[in-house]
Formats: sequence, structure tokens, C-alpha cells
Amino acid sequence: MKAILKLTLLMLLATRIYASDLKPVTEIRYSGLYRTSPFVVESKISHRPGHSFSNDIWLCEKNGLMDLDLFADVQLDITETAAGTILDYRFTELPMFILFPAMKRTDQDGLLIGPGLTVMNLFGRGIHQELLARFTVAPVPMRAKEFLSYTHVPDVFGLNATGDLTVNYFRSWNTLKQYSENSAYTVAGIRIMLPAHFSLIIALSALNVRHDPDTPLFTAEGTTMRMFYGSGEWDFIPSAGAGIALDTRERKMNPHSGFYAEARYTLFGEKLGGDADYSEYTADFRGYLPAGRSHIFHLSMLGRYRPGTLPAYELYHAGGVNSLRTYMPEPDMCGQHEFLGTIEYRYELFTGRQLCMFDLNAWYGLQLVAGMDNAALWLPGETFSDGRYYYSFYAGIHLLVPALERVRLEFGFNTIDPRDRTVRFGINLGWYEKAQTQRRRVR
Repeated sequence: MKAILKLTLLMLLATRIYASDLKPVTEIRYSGLYRTSPFVVESKISHRPGHSFSNDIWLCEKNGLMDLDLFADVQLDITETAAGTILDYRFTELPMFILFPAMKRTDQDGLLIGPGLTVMNLFGRGIHQELLARFTVAPVPMRAKEFLSYTHVPDVFGLNATGDLTVNYFRSWNTLKQYSENSAYTVAGIRIMLPAHFSLIIALSALNVRHDPDTPLFTAEGTTMRMFYGSGEWDFIPSAGAGIALDTRERKMNPHSGFYAEARYTLFGEKLGGDADYSEYTADFRGYLPAGRSHIFHLSMLGRYRPGTLPAYELYHAGGVNSLRTYMPEPDMCGQHEFLGTIEYRYELFTGRQLCMFDLNAWYGLQLVAGMDNAALWLPGETFSDGRYYYSFYAGIHLLVPALERVRLEFGFNTIDPRDRTVRFGINLGWYEKAQTQRRRVR
């Protein structure tokens, strides 16, 4: 009898929920927006008065709101009245700004640390502004010095587009190119949203590199290349590129399903009034396949082909946390063209857990990972079959947090040689999703 009553109650509850989905929304409210303008969240909310509530739409809305990286949590209260449904979106905001030790691990310069300021929500409009100063602490203290400004404008102005601007100044002894580097890099990009998950990408950049008279040439694997092409004291390499992307991921930060695929063409140098003369064809794929609630398989592939004449400081290097984990990068592990591939298994222990300290809110999660990195590089005059192939196996733990998305601690091995009975081991510490950082991994 009790089982029948429970079944009847569940059926009545299911009927009520189904009925509530069909009731029109009469009012939409926002609570907890103390520093955020309402129009910032309105751009991510699809429910409208006069339409029925949908739980599927709400789940998409929550993912989009959390991807703004402005909130520790977003919840929805649903109140049914005789007239219809009232939706109350409740927001727990992240701090307005964060002062923190800005750490960075690059394949080229090692571990850099310095002061950092992140304004999470500039002018209350969802704009992210980062100001960083970082200096090498390992392996050689103060070998590299970096000053960076990064601005991200989300799709909150009704233009159906997002924008990014990065200004980066760097001085170091470049251990991979073996020259004294003094460079400034500026890149601006805009992403225009199109129907059916497509987007159009337009990007402009300018790279300025001061000549090192002691290093006019660079040699790797028997191939010698010019280090600089400018006639004065500086190289100037502008670029202009355009591409198209298809993004079906359910979230941008820590996705569990869907994929991101991008194809882009970029022109560099002489034809734009600068030095050197080359172009780049880029193909980028990042896929996520869930297997149950806590298991995710991740596949990423990045291919870049660059015909033409380019300065040696623009060669790609593999080895390190953002390209080929467990490897130590070396000058000879380089190429004018490259292919990077990763297959990774992730076991999610938990995510989205709330943290509140001194009235400051945040969220965090934890994943166990294991995978394999692959890299193929080839120099001018070489075919793909003439190039060099590397691989590594790794396992580790990823801490999921706001702003940085994930902090990656990974260890593993590579270069198994049964004849010499040798195996090389390595350990890496990095930030952000590797599929993101490998696009410009050195800086």
C-alpha cells in the first residue's frame, strides 16, 4: 500500500512539473546583482515573459552565465501563481577585483612570479581587465621580465560579439632561440556570433623584436635560418587573419560535451608593410565526450602550416607543460610547421563547490587526469615525413577555479628506449586548458 501511495505521489509531482513547464512566464527577477549591471546577465537569458518555462533552457542559461566568470554560483527560484510563473535568478558574485601572486609557467622561460591585479567586472559591465608583472624565479632568477595587460569584453552590448586585447612586453635571455630578447606584442581580436553555433573571427597583431647583433643566425637540426629581417634595429611583423569556428560545447570553462573546431588564415609581414613574408593556415579541434556522470574523454588537435620566409624567433618549439608534457624543451625541438595532439581521460571528483572567506565568494572543483601528448615538427625544406615526432604519457590532478579555469599538476614519462633500458621522467605545473595555451604557449 505504501509503495502504491509513493508511486501515486511521484506521478502527481511529475504531472505538476510537466504542467508548470507549460505555464507562461509572467515576471523575471534578478537578485544578488550588487556590482553587475542587469543587461550583462540579460544577454545570457533566453526566457521571456509570455513564453513557457523550460528546464533545458535554464540549464543552458546557467552555463552561459557561469562562463561570464563573474559569479561563484547562479540559482533559479520558480514561483507558480494563478497568473503564471515568476522566475527569480539568484546570483552570488565573485569579488570585484583580485590581488594575487601572478604565476606563469612557459615552455621557454620556466616559472615566473610577480604581482597581479585582475578586475573581474570593470564598470559593472562584465569586462575583465588583467595587469601583470612577472619575473623568472626558476630555473634562473630574473632571467625573464614580463609586463602584460589583457582586456576581455564579453557579449553584453547587444552586438553579438566578444573582443580581446593583449599588450605584452618581454625581456629575457631566450634559451630556445639562443638570443637576447627584447620584444613587444599586441593582438586584438573580435569574434562575431553567427547562427547555429558558428562564429566569425577577425584578428590583428603587431610584433616588434629588437635585433641582437651577436645572434644573426639560428641553426637547428642542420638547418640555418636568419634570426632577423628588418633593416634597422627592430623587426616589425604585423599580421591580419580571419577564420570561422563551430562551437557546440555546453560550457566554455570545463566543458563535458561537444566540440570546438576552428579554421583560420593569417598573413604576416611584408605584404602588410612589415618585415619577413609568410602566412599561416591553422586548424584547431577540441572535443569532449562524456561517459557517465564523472568521466570525460578529451581530444585536442592543433595543426599549423606556415609557408614563406619567417624569422627564426617565430619557430615553434615543443616540450613543456603547454605543448609536450614531461619533456624539457630544447632548441633543436623546433619547426616552422607543427602538429600537436592530445588524448586525455578526466575523472571529475567534484566541481562547483562553493567557498566563502571573509565575505568573498568563489567556487572550485577537482579532476584526476591521464593522457598522451604527441608532437610533430618540420623545418623549411622538409616534408612531413622528414620531420620529428615526439610523444609522452602523463597523469595528474587538475584544480578547477575561477579566472584560471584549471591549475594543472602533471607527471609522467617519455622516450622509452628498450635497448638502453632508459626512460625519461618529468613533472609540470601549468595554468589554463592546454588546448588554449598551446596556441601561443611561449608567452
